[in-house]
Amino acid sequence: FPSHDNSTTSAELLEAERAKDEIRDILSRMIGAEIRYVGMGYRVRPAPFGYQNSKIDTPHGRRVILIPHTKEAPFIQKMFELRAKKTMTDEQIIKEINKMGYKSRVNLLRDPKDKTQVIGERGGVKLDVKRFVEYIRKPIYAGVNDEKWTNDQPVKTKFNGLVSVELFNKANRGKVVLTEENGGITIYKNKPEEWRLKKCVKNPDYPFKRYVLCPTCRYPLYGNDIS
Repeated sequence: FPSHDNSTTSAELLEAERAKDEIRDILSRMIGAEIRYVGMGYRVRPAPFGYQNSKIDTPHGRRVILIPHTKEAPFIQKMFELRAKKTMTDEQIIKEINKMGYKSRVNLLRDPKDKTQVIGERGGVKLDVKRFVEYIRKPIYAGVNDEKWTNDQPVKTKFNGLVSVELFNKANRGKVVLTEENGGITIYKNKPEEWRLKKCVKNPDYPFKRYVLCPTCRYPLYGNDIS
């Protein structure tokens, strides 16, 4: 009897190891394929706020892309438009978006022991400064994906963004800058303005700076942006 028990135990252990190896192989193939599709510009993760996932027929089979969410997308677009205008502070923009009825996406919380049981909800709150800045600086809203599965390299997605690259750059005011070069796209973070990199006494925008005198005090005039 003991030898019979030992042989049964060994067989069960071998079967369990084979099952683990099979799961590992399946996950390796699946995750590897998902990484390749992300590099091509498709979507494999849950949709961020403002988008929803949609499956379409492509040369690579039926793949997932992001399309505008009918209720959420207008909030994101309004955030970028208001910030690009530079006529309102971030706090004023946040109040305006909340007046429009903004609420964060609601996610259901499930019992860890029984996934069929809903034990609560998370989300459904108004916009705050932290979340607002997070939205503004996400390149995905301009149709550009950068994440660990792209080796932190920006990839132009197979779907259009909610805002243009130009509007994205205006809204970010130099904190995050997207540039399209040679068919690719580059992300610069905290890139200094051009005038900070190159300074000179004789500015071509103000050729008469220091040469024209004030008719009252006789001191030289300096160029500025005030018309």
